[in-house]
Amino acid sequence: MKVPRAGITRREAGAAQGLLILVASALPVMGVVLLSPVAQRLPQEVGTGPGGISLAPLVLTAPALAIALFSPVGGYLLDIIGRRICFLTALFIYALLGAAPLWLDNPYLIIVSRFGLGMMEAIILASTIALVADYFSGATRDRWIASMMAVAAFAGTLFYITGGFLGSISWKAPFAAYGIAAVIFLAAIPTIFEPRAARAEDAVAPSARRSGQPRSPSRALAAILTATFVGSMFFYVVPLQLGRFLEARGVTSSSTIGLLIALAGLGNPIGSFSFRHLRTAPFAVLLGGSTALSGLGLLLAALWPGAPALVFGAFINQLGCGMLCPLTMAAILRIAPAHRRGASGGGWSTAFFVGQFFSPMAALPLMALDRTGDGVRPLAVANLLYAGAAFWLLAGIKFGSAEARDHGGEADGGRVRGTARTIEVEAGP
Repeated sequence: MKVPRAGITRREAGAAQGLLILVASALPVMGVVLLSPVAQRLPQEVGTGPGGISLAPLVLTAPALAIALFSPVGGYLLDIIGRRICFLTALFIYALLGAAPLWLDNPYLIIVSRFGLGMMEAIILASTIALVADYFSGATRDRWIASMMAVAAFAGTLFYITGGFLGSISWKAPFAAYGIAAVIFLAAIPTIFEPRAARAEDAVAPSARRSGQPRSPSRALAAILTATFVGSMFFYVVPLQLGRFLEARGVTSSSTIGLLIALAGLGNPIGSFSFRHLRTAPFAVLLGGSTALSGLGLLLAALWPGAPALVFGAFINQLGCGMLCPLTMAAILRIAPAHRRGASGGGWSTAFFVGQFFSPMAALPLMALDRTGDGVRPLAVANLLYAGAAFWLLAGIKFGSAEARDHGGEADGGRVRGTARTIEVEAGP
């Protein structure tokens, strides 16, 4: 029996850590979504900058821009400073910067606070990814990842409703909701611990490593990040363009459009949860299959007339898109060494949010090719072509087996059971 060294205690991550990470992982979603219901009032409230340029888009999108730019740096900080201190610090500053516009009137200061909020979101997102990888392994880890993505999707709808309710009070009232991070911060202090000894995967048996790890991790990592970037552009087609498609089919009520977008979006968390049961399939098969499903949804929406068919097709599309995040994130964590999980998670965040930024730029020219319809058909064709190309290009790359010994899973007759880790942590006051 192994006896812990003096000054070292053994602590096992469990439901408390997992649930807190789930809640915290929803915070980055708040950046843009919470203000969406008052977006039309922002130009009037924040005014214009030099040359008459509206400052409203910067107020709205500054957090997403900061996440895309700062995620690699935030992930690197996790690796050199530590998960816990970065996570707690980011939660605390997030609460301060998020609520700061309640007391700020200068639009430039509001933009600065929003950009700082996005920087904290980048650290929080990288922290939740790294902590899930450090605390859990194998099937257990993949289940938590799938749950994180599903919670984030549900949270988007919840935050939109919350922002609408608070926005009816004042355009600044939604900023008060960012204060919820202070509650999460207080809960995280006794719950989150630094996984200092999460280096056990370095001792993985050679046979298990050969069977489960890619021979060229850098090639696999580049392929995953590219798939995340391109997939993110398709991921945001429905959230960003469905309102336009509905108007083209005769739906003009803003409240009805919002409700139909929310209904279609329910496919996203369902797709995320499905990863829990499909995780053992090869990466190329899952990526190609989920992308093909999302393209099939758009194709159904293009071929069938009327708004109901459009929403049904968009729901099918979101089922496939919902698989993207847990699939690519889990693949990243299977091949990333423990001391680079923060940077790897930050790279994933950058790829995903840069894809979000480029999504409208890629979608609008494709939609313009449809001179007789509402623009859905070219998007469906492009999605299906990408599904085939992704499978063909990635089938020859090994991304790490979900059934191989996965950074701390317990070997059992050549197979591995995913577990929560018992981690040695330094005893302290």
